[in-house]
Amino acid sequence: MVNNNSTIETVRDTADNLYHLLDLMFSQFKEMEPGQAESLIGLSYELACQISSWTIAEEKRRNG
Repeated sequence: MVNNNSTIETVRDTADNLYHLLDLMFSQFKEMEPGQAESLIGLSYELACQISSWTIAEEKRRNG
């Protein structure tokens, strides 16, 4: 889980996980059950929010 104090490596791994999750969803979307697709979209959203929050906090740390 990424938070404002996470390392760049943690954020990189989270972004990689998001990439693979979205790739899987894209390739298998037609075969997914509606509930499964909804759950995976929610997970993707959560990962993206974590990455976004970290980048905003990191930008503030670097720029003051």
